[in-house]
Amino acid sequence: MANLTNTGISLSTTSKLSSGQKILIGAAMRAHEPAAPDPDLVSSARLPRGHKQYDLLTYARLAVADALTEGVDYTTVQQLFANYMTVDPTEYGIIVSISKRAMDRQPEDLQRMAGEMQGISIRARHAKRVITLYDGFSKSVGGAGTTLDITHLRGSAAYLMTDNDTEFGPAPMPYRYAAHAENISDIVADITQGSASSVTRTAASAQIPDGLPASLLKQWWRGSDRAYGIQVVQSGYIEKDSGDDVKGAIFPAGALFTVTEKENDRATEVDVSHRLTEYGMFRATGEAERADPHGVEMLFDAAATV
Repeated sequence: MANLTNTGISLSTTSKLSSGQKILIGAAMRAHEPAAPDPDLVSSARLPRGHKQYDLLTYARLAVADALTEGVDYTTVQQLFANYMTVDPTEYGIIVSISKRAMDRQPEDLQRMAGEMQGISIRARHAKRVITLYDGFSKSVGGAGTTLDITHLRGSAAYLMTDNDTEFGPAPMPYRYAAHAENISDIVADITQGSASSVTRTAASAQIPDGLPASLLKQWWRGSDRAYGIQVVQSGYIEKDSGDDVKGAIFPAGALFTVTEKENDRATEVDVSHRLTEYGMFRATGEAERADPHGVEMLFDAAATV
């Protein structure tokens, strides 16, 4: 066998032959976008073509009927009254530019990929517009630095079911809670530990009881479970403030309203001089609070669990 050290033979390594080796490109992976269920949690309508705005009327309740006395003229007269509001959709959109050379070289269909990612972006904008309405509810529960527990959900549900407003009346069920993921973590922790988070637990009281608490820990959270009859939904675009606090809301669908003037409107423009194509996607929606007494703002701490 030849002695490589003595003869000075050079080894043919992979680095010397890399220019002739093939590269296999794996399937591209899309970035995972946060959940954006908020537009589906509220009432919605479409604005027909040829209209500029959407008007909503909510008829107020009349006073309770009076007791009558036989033979006595009844002179009390009531009149119908409607709360009036206008929803005027506004437009938003996104444009992606792709060069002809990039489309020729890229193995994926860049036009299709751009459309998928633009759809996610448009949905995110719509969700954020709905989320801004949560801060508008007059009734607020919790506070900065407060840890959410089941008591807050019970109290909020009781408030909504109570006849607090002579015009709108109690909020009709069912209720939805658009919550940050860390707030859902607090709910699960509170239920599974059997008492409010403010209660000091001993080794004995920290034992997880059978039934719902044990089931929650085993199955974790499936995205829209119920707590005290309230559908709890993760709202992925609710953002923390500088103090790690977040604002969600509990409400029935009719408390908030969104109007869509047009669905995702696609447009394409070819720029010959730059040898590229612009792909645009646009949408027009409007969002409004329809019944202030039918919603509760949930302001709570959302510091990371771990």
